[in-house]
Amino acid sequence: MQLGLILLVSIAGCRSTPATPPPVSAPPQAQRAYQWPEKLADFRFRWWADPGFDLATGWAVPLRAYLESRRVVEYTDDVNAAYLGFERATPTPVEPGSPELLKLPYAQREIRMPRGPSRFDDPGQRLAGNEDFDVLRTEPLADGFRAFVCDATYDTYKQAGGTSPYVPVRSYPGFQPTDVENMKVWRIEFSNRDPRVTSGAPASPDAPQTGPLPAPRTDVFGPWFVTGALDVGGWSDSDHPGLVQDSPEQRQRFQEAQDAEAAMRQQCLDRYPLDAAGRASRASGELAQPPKVDPPVPGWPAEAK
Repeated sequence: MQLGLILLVSIAGCRSTPATPPPVSAPPQAQRAYQWPEKLADFRFRWWADPGFDLATGWAVPLRAYLESRRVVEYTDDVNAAYLGFERATPTPVEPGSPELLKLPYAQREIRMPRGPSRFDDPGQRLAGNEDFDVLRTEPLADGFRAFVCDATYDTYKQAGGTSPYVPVRSYPGFQPTDVENMKVWRIEFSNRDPRVTSGAPASPDAPQTGPLPAPRTDVFGPWFVTGALDVGGWSDSDHPGLVQDSPEQRQRFQEAQDAEAAMRQQCLDRYPLDAAGRASRASGELAQPPKVDPPVPGWPAEAK
């Protein structure tokens, strides 16, 4: 099904979304409304999914809030730019280079923001265009759910210092991105039990989360807690813990994860409206003028709900 043809409608009964025990509501939040970063003033997220998966309710709300926050943190190089509730809904990062970090599976090392040098730390840099997420599949877990999400950046551009041309966001001097860079395939896992909370967790929003804003004005994460987030190919040590590094089985499991990611990426590309030639053209093109920016889909409510 082509991404561009999917109708965004609120359909009762999310795909395989089981009922979650009603959490105990936390006290009303006394906090400011979220402010969309100025660096991203000309940038918006768009979401798509198969009919039967409602993007405005259920599992989709924490999924959207997390993945959008994760990209906002990366693009602004500032964890404080994340949506309200992001730090509460994600584990505290382990100190880089510490022995504790090396003990963590890879899928738990970059939940809040990427490790290593930032490519988005230019104070004059701006982003423009749209980034497209397509929910490929969701699966129930014992105390939460797992989501596989296509993440396309073919319509996402960056501009350095406000004077240079707009270039593809995944391009760098001497490097032209391919489908591997421009179509990331996420695997994200959520639990409805934050291990750090001993009493009641916040409730999920009551109203459908759709509207004209690029981000939610308040915390919409509800009781959900992110337990892992990374490319599909990076989950082999989580799925098969304890394997000896570089042993035959460890290499086999790693290759299986890489193959699974490649297969899912092809599914994502098959759902995307651009063919191979169109994607290659976007990946290599520069724009003298700002790109067209479509409104957020499905967007967030103008008033907190």
